[in-house]
Amino acid sequence: MARFNTFYYKVFCFMFFISGYHLNSLSAQGNCLVFPENSGERKACELSYLAVEESQGSKESQALFDKAIQIGPNYAWAYYEKSVPFFKRGMFAEGVSLINKAIELEPQNYLFYRAYWYFYQRSYEFCIQDLEQLYSVHQPSYVTTPGGELEMRLLLAMAYAQSGNVSKGIDWILHLMDKYKDQPQLKGFYDHFCLGVLYYKNNQFDLAESELEKQLIVDDTFADTYHYLGLIKEKQAEKKIAEGYFKQAMARMNKEHQGHSINLFTEFNVNKEDVEKVLLNQLK
Repeated sequence: MARFNTFYYKVFCFMFFISGYHLNSLSAQGNCLVFPENSGERKACELSYLAVEESQGSKESQALFDKAIQIGPNYAWAYYEKSVPFFKRGMFAEGVSLINKAIELEPQNYLFYRAYWYFYQRSYEFCIQDLEQLYSVHQPSYVTTPGGELEMRLLLAMAYAQSGNVSKGIDWILHLMDKYKDQPQLKGFYDHFCLGVLYYKNNQFDLAESELEKQLIVDDTFADTYHYLGLIKEKQAEKKIAEGYFKQAMARMNKEHQGHSINLFTEFNVNKEDVEKVLLNQLK
């Protein structure tokens, strides 16, 4: 069976992300007909559909969302969608102000989005608070990042790891993996990689190696996997094997990614300089 091409998968996810669409159904706009005719929510929903026909973040689309919010102040999706271009343009305060209102109205649908941006602003504690609330109170079965590349429990796990509680992060990924027993088709592209890295950070090298080897079965073109396998072998004093993994990581970066790993999440990613450094140490 042919393995999925990592590069094109990531480009696909990235294109979804920058175009304003994503694979997460929680925040998708619903059917306007569910609202009573002539209600503020119905009119706001209809205006929002007109807004998304315009370029995202354009003056025209934002004006339509403003009108939708004025007519239907309880229509959460308008606040959410109006917030998106602010986040993408680095206007975090403006984006948070809008997404806060959407969360006030429908926390089960929009906590994930605020948590996502908290994570990428390195506000890990706020990210943890939002996702703990989402999964403990609302308990959705499957929620992805806006681009669809990660299930949000992986982001929660990495937030815990970045906050110094790697074991808690591992527990969350294992909890997610347990959910896949009944729905194996939902297993994500990076799950084994993330778990392997957290095991590595927790000095559980045998478990880390096992998970990273599983990641190679999912995809054998991802340079970061080889790098972390090399680090494990280095810890285990298996210098030649470590060198081989580092060389494979470098080869994949040079061949497919012009010297950089295309890693759409920013934690625990690997750059060419990282690999060059460990390779140089191997040759000493």
